[in-house]
Amino acid sequence: MLNTLRMILNLRVSSFANMLIYYLQRLPWLGRRISDRIYGNLRIKRIAAVFAFCLSLLWGFLAHSLYVGLVIFFPVRAADGHLSTPEQLALFWHIFFLLSFIIAGVANIKMLEPKRDKYIAVKLMRLSATRYMQATLGYRYAAFLVFLLPALLFFSARLGASPLTGVIVAIATTLWRLVCELLHLWIFRRTGTILIKHNLIVWLVILGGLAAAYAPLQLEWIPATGTLLINGPVMFLIAALGLTAGIRLFRFTRYEDAVEAATKRDDPLLDLGKVMADAQKSTVRTKESDYTAETLSSKAFEGKKGFAYLNAIFFARHRSLIYEPVKKRLAVLGGLGAAALLAVFVFRQQAASVAAGLGHLLPILLIVQYFLSVGERICKALFYHCDLKLLRHSFYRQAAAEHFRLRLARILGLNLLIAGILGLILTIVASVAGDFSVNRSSLILMWICVLSLSVFFSVHHLFSYYIFQPYTTELNAKNPFFLIFNWVISMVSVITIQMRPDPLYFTIAVLALSVLYLGCAFALVPKYAPRTFRVK
Repeated sequence: MLNTLRMILNLRVSSFANMLIYYLQRLPWLGRRISDRIYGNLRIKRIAAVFAFCLSLLWGFLAHSLYVGLVIFFPVRAADGHLSTPEQLALFWHIFFLLSFIIAGVANIKMLEPKRDKYIAVKLMRLSATRYMQATLGYRYAAFLVFLLPALLFFSARLGASPLTGVIVAIATTLWRLVCELLHLWIFRRTGTILIKHNLIVWLVILGGLAAAYAPLQLEWIPATGTLLINGPVMFLIAALGLTAGIRLFRFTRYEDAVEAATKRDDPLLDLGKVMADAQKSTVRTKESDYTAETLSSKAFEGKKGFAYLNAIFFARHRSLIYEPVKKRLAVLGGLGAAALLAVFVFRQQAASVAAGLGHLLPILLIVQYFLSVGERICKALFYHCDLKLLRHSFYRQAAAEHFRLRLARILGLNLLIAGILGLILTIVASVAGDFSVNRSSLILMWICVLSLSVFFSVHHLFSYYIFQPYTTELNAKNPFFLIFNWVISMVSVITIQMRPDPLYFTIAVLALSVLYLGCAFALVPKYAPRTFRVK
């Protein structure tokens, strides 16, 4: 197994080193000084591989520290004036449990995750699927424990937890992930279902888990989840289940079908057509009903020329990709609005209290608008059905600013429609729950926030697409700058929610940032997109 693990790590480090060199070449000033000959320089490649390995280890510690610190510890610490230290610790364990046990147990499982190195090792290098899975799972969770333990010890100690408790929780978290790996494998072998590819289930768990994790901070309520997590019998049960799952996974010898299912889409080198066919069945699938005689007729686009004509054809012939997500979001908003109205009539006093404090809930719109925005899905559809072939031509890249403006107008219109419905529902619910005249100023600020955020995220998704162009021919987002940029936006959103800013200042900041982002996009896309907007 050690030889297998060494080969897999060499493969990963080599791939990471090549990717590091590639993206360093794309940096301003520095990139011009890095020649393509570096790929063939064995000595430099070895140095780059060592650096890449050290960087991956450093990132492991940093990522877990940022996760525990910014996502869990900081929100709890921000409630310092309202909660005692033991209450903060209970909330810390509550949030950690929901995020690291419940959400991660569904959405962050590696057993059936498509990976390039999995395809290369098993399909191309003919490594045994069983040996590959045993080695990678062993390394994954050994590294997970090593990376998580220092962060958990440091931040939990600042809230009064003993070092022993931190060690026990870190071990229990690792063992629980093994239980989840076994459960996902069991579900796949019984039903053929790859749970992590069911986006509806995954996102319901993520959104429900996030709401349950952070709601106590807003309600100043201390749930018993945290106390239950560090309970001795519970820890013993998790340890027993985890050890049993680890033994079962290590002794299991029929991983071939699981690896085969996970690597079906990771075949970019030998069977690109199959990759695209698989991708077309999911997020970028079109329907025959989109191609009616009316949409196929050029008469429907008379008066349009150039890129306006091209984009008009695209949006007309891919209606299911463009408008179905909008309809689903509107349906969800309608259902949630009806449920909120019902709750208002059942819990009149609590609803009036929430309506009176509507302004302090405005930062939550950051997360809400991020998930309601349809920009990311439209960018994927644009890449697969339009840009994938056209980006190979320099004239199309040079005209990036022109089709950026055309597409932004379309995406902005859809997101403003969703934002308008959201604002209308919030206005109705708040007016029924409280006095409209009292909540008028909060409702005005809410409308400004909702519309500004729809502009912000419309620009954000399309700007990120043009400047970073993260999608490979496999429809995977692998550009590290794109991932870091989105991660920073997410972290800022989480931190802002926990800071509880003044509603007026928050609204002014959101409006100003949206206008500034729009201006920066119009300035930067013409300058950089002709060079960055290309097929990777």
